[in-house]
Amino acid sequence: MESKSLTKIKILSQNFIKSSNNDDNYHPKTYKLSFFDQFSLQMHVPTVFFYPLKNPTFTKISIIHERLEQSLSKFITHVYPTSGRFASDGQSINCHDEGVLYIKAKVDSQFCDFLKDARKDIDLALYFCPKFDRNDSNLCTNPIVVVQVTEFACGTGLALCLSIEHAVIDGFTAGKFVYEWSKVSKMGINSDMINCFTFNDFGTIFPATSDNRLSKILKSPSDDGHDSIEMVARRFVISESAISRLRETIGLVYFKPSRVELVIALLWRTLINVFQRKNNGRLRPCLLIVAVNLRGKIDFPSYKNSFGNFAIEVPVKFIPGETGMELKDIVLLLMDVIQKITVYISFAESTDMYSLASKFHEEIQEWEENEQVDVCMTSSLCGFPINKVDFGRGKPCLTSFGLRRSDMFWLYDPECGTGIVVQADLKKDYMEMFGLDEEFFIQSRI
Repeated sequence: MESKSLTKIKILSQNFIKSSNNDDNYHPKTYKLSFFDQFSLQMHVPTVFFYPLKNPTFTKISIIHERLEQSLSKFITHVYPTSGRFASDGQSINCHDEGVLYIKAKVDSQFCDFLKDARKDIDLALYFCPKFDRNDSNLCTNPIVVVQVTEFACGTGLALCLSIEHAVIDGFTAGKFVYEWSKVSKMGINSDMINCFTFNDFGTIFPATSDNRLSKILKSPSDDGHDSIEMVARRFVISESAISRLRETIGLVYFKPSRVELVIALLWRTLINVFQRKNNGRLRPCLLIVAVNLRGKIDFPSYKNSFGNFAIEVPVKFIPGETGMELKDIVLLLMDVIQKITVYISFAESTDMYSLASKFHEEIQEWEENEQVDVCMTSSLCGFPINKVDFGRGKPCLTSFGLRRSDMFWLYDPECGTGIVVQADLKKDYMEMFGLDEEFFIQSRI
């Protein structure tokens, strides 16, 4: 991860942005966590948005920061848990407005030079993720949300990174948070007009348990002593015409997989092939962990814009001999598991949901601890307003997700045009074989 266009990033300042409303009784002082939060990983997940500044001569960075800070202060008044801290019991958030950590930074690189390099090496985006002192042994001291805004040389561009605590905020909430905040910044929306989230008291409806072992911290391979394992990312676009051809290729008449299901199946099948080559031709069981957003799948309208974790990690298991290796076989396996779960949860009670989430959690842990199987993850942000995050300086021209800590596929809509963008985070040797897979190359491009 080297770039001639990128030099060391200099941190200029750090401060905490607090609510613009000083009324102590404006919102509850405690936000209860649910078992969905408890099943989520304890880690900060960053998303970096890159913006060119069209008129750098007339753009004062101080004005941009002032606008961002003021709009953030106004916005978090209505999204109060994001300004709080974990309670000592780990089952709630103390909402005493300790603040969102806001970091100002600068890099002595021209934006256009960096962008040219980053389109070839998306890992360069990691330089713009905040480096703050996270205390995993005492979460009470950690901010729930961290924002870092980095100015490029001569005011040619900005990198805005939103890093969120996944044990409180899922992908839907994070995406909606940054999108709605950008609207407040761009349009100057009055505080009393902000109403983007519902707080459904999931902590009461789906109460957390006293079993703190359920929450886990996702470590990178090097954290476990595997210093030689290097994670890398690659970004590519699967065109709409390629997706249409995939649909024709598998020839399913009575089943209609979604665009996302087709792309996930193609990626997973290619990675299974990579695992097979890595294991000297031996085909091993492989687990795909699919994040499923429950909003819209449970018949409660008030859950549509609910804040917090309201998703479930679904294990999809490929077992040699039980499932074929044709793309059609992988598509049917994925559809069968996801559709059965979708039907089940649409009628499930809260106790049923806990039993299901607990069952999946245990299955995933069992597979992850088994050295004779392979594991990967996927998360689709297609349909999320990621590329509409406009703080008043235009929409982002490049976006990056995550910290490269596990074999994972991120799917999202392209900045312009149609198709599906894939950010693949893989171990370096896997990525090299993935990129050389001739069948994937043919099927994903038209």
